Amino acid sequence: MEAAEEFMRRRLAAVLASCVVLLGACGGSGGGGSGGGESSSGGGESARAAAESPPAQTTNASCYRQSDLDPSTWERLDWEEQSCFAEDSCNGGLGRSYIGCLKWATGPDEPALPWSAEVTAADTPAGRPLPTDEGLPLEHGLFATHTICGENSECQVVRWRANARVPIYAEPNPTSRRVGRLDPDEIVVLVERARFVAARRGVAVEAYNGMNVGDIVYAVADVCKWHTVWRRGDLIEGIDGGVAWEPRQRLYNPSNGMWVRFERANGQSGWARESVLWGHLAQVDPPPPPPPPPVTEAGEEYDECE
Repeated sequence: MEAAEEFMRRRLAAVLASCVVLLGACGGSGGGGSGGGESSSGGGESARAAAESPPAQTTNASCYRQSDLDPSTWERLDWEEQSCFAEDSCNGGLGRSYIGCLKWATGPDEPALPWSAEVTAADTPAGRPLPTDEGLPLEHGLFATHTICGENSECQVVRWRANARVPIYAEPNPTSRRVGRLDPDEIVVLVERARFVAARRGVAVEAYNGMNVGDIVYAVADVCKWHTVWRRGDLIEGIDGGVAWEPRQRLYNPSNGMWVRFERANGQSGWARESVLWGHLAQVDPPPPPPPPPVTEAGEEYDECE
């Protein structure tokens, strides 16, 4: 699971780095508001109704991402609708890269448009929500893994310095109560990382790598073509076949993705999307740089997916 989470972390960082945003960094550029209890316009029944209504004219539409600094602000990405649909977690998208809430709209303050039939064709009909009667442990309606920082190689840097007023929430959800804002130049402790994912349900159709025919499994992490699956409380890695997968579900869940929990000097603790680490905080005591990737005999960089 650690390898899968690190792969997804690098993938998320690459996705964020590729964002072409008209108003600031991909993670958000503006402050926003005072007081607590901010709510997101992504997710919920209104988003579900918009996504399921007849397609509207989208000639002038663009992809927008919800700001990490102000959930009422949406910032434009220079993305095609297909990418927007694949990455969104809140307006009926597939949530593949854990980037958060996206929408396809004619402007930052406009409601999300239904995804076009062209981009949803490969994922129609949509998969059902995760069942609650098959033993799969769920938090906020999603499969969760937690990493305590300072105790694990995947989370060694525990002190971070904020460079913006980063909101932190009572739960890993931007619609939950806002417990405070980090101040610029404030040093906080990164207590834990958590990953919430809409596990994909499948049924084993052959005995393979510890699975038996008929086993119900859930893909909870992906690295390249390999899945890590949950089966009756056990995690099995390296699955690349032998499973009949159900369709992916459409997500209306702003908790989907990578989250971090900070603790302030005053004892206050709260959650933020992990993407704030790339745009709005810096490591106080950064570790030494990792070694360069292996190089093949032909001089090409090593591809971990080969």
